[in-house]
Amino acid sequence: MLFKKMQQADIRPNELTITGILNACAHSGLVEEGRKYFRMIEEYGLEHRIQHYGCMVDLFGKAGLLEEAYEVIKMMKFETNIVIWGSFLSASKEHKQFDMAERVIEQILSVIKPENDGGIYTLICDLYALNEKWDDAERTVTEKAKQEEKVEE
Repeated sequence: MLFKKMQQADIRPNELTITGILNACAHSGLVEEGRKYFRMIEEYGLEHRIQHYGCMVDLFGKAGLLEEAYEVIKMMKFETNIVIWGSFLSASKEHKQFDMAERVIEQILSVIKPENDGGIYTLICDLYALNEKWDDAERTVTEKAKQEEKVEE
């Protein structure tokens, strides 16, 4: 409603305004509105920011649209960060779509650093445990321990 008032007052949004709108859509489950506002970024002559993509991954993930969330990740012109991966994995866990998580786990493990993993190792272990892939869960714990040893050295 506030955004419509801005438009009526001929106030152009900036990237931060769009981030707020997309975030609100994600938290409210407004998928179609989120898609619309994401497309508006270019209509306003603005640049897509990593935050915009992150909001869309969050929006689709919360709605259980993991395939669409994955497509957003693949089309990003930015390197995917720990926040986006965490959002995707959390949604995979929430909606019990382990196959979606499994598509990216190895990729995530190859780029994260233990000092700023944001709980990703724990989330990955949870996903493996929920799917009774105990060897993979143990391997992930071992990998994290090895990475932590390297950091301490």
